[in-house]
Amino acid sequence: MDKQIGIKKKIQGHTDTVLDNDGHRESVAISEALDKDDIELIFSSPLNRAYRTIEPLARKKQKAIICSKNLIERGFGIFEGLEIENITSTKAYEQKLTLGKTAEENYRPDGGESLYDVYIRVKEFLGFLSTIDVKGVVVCMTHGGVLDILYRIIRDKPLSSERKWLIPNGAFFLLERCRSDFKIIKWAETSHLNSRRMLDEY
Repeated sequence: MDKQIGIKKKIQGHTDTVLDNDGHRESVAISEALDKDDIELIFSSPLNRAYRTIEPLARKKQKAIICSKNLIERGFGIFEGLEIENITSTKAYEQKLTLGKTAEENYRPDGGESLYDVYIRVKEFLGFLSTIDVKGVVVCMTHGGVLDILYRIIRDKPLSSERKWLIPNGAFFLLERCRSDFKIIKWAETSHLNSRRMLDEY
């Protein structure tokens, strides 16, 4: 869960941060909201902020958490840790120009991933989900960058197009498997969080 501080958005990427107080509250809310569902499998990004979010649900359901690198947030390399609204170094202009290139389909920042890199692993994970034989609910705990690509794949949106769909912290995104394809049933459902102000993930 990638947090914003005030109006600033911090690029976390693969940085393995811990949950803050809001994250812990969202974790409890998620566990309570899914309490009555027949959950068969739980997958998670290996990053601590994702794994710890879904851990209470796994304990309650007595299920193992299966970590998948396909669900990890997009790696931003040299940009990780930057606050988007507060780039104040002497090379701020160059930084902002280069950061803007991360919205291009094939641009890979030093030490990071391109949008197409993330597309490949999200597509691979969906392919895997389409082959497993399950009757219950499959829970996948992931990040905003992965969900953004997921939406683009299912809705056939270009990778480099502007994102016009919300991806709030702690929200539910419900998919239905239809043979080998998936369709979105619910997107960015936040009623379980009882929060007046939801923060969009970056």
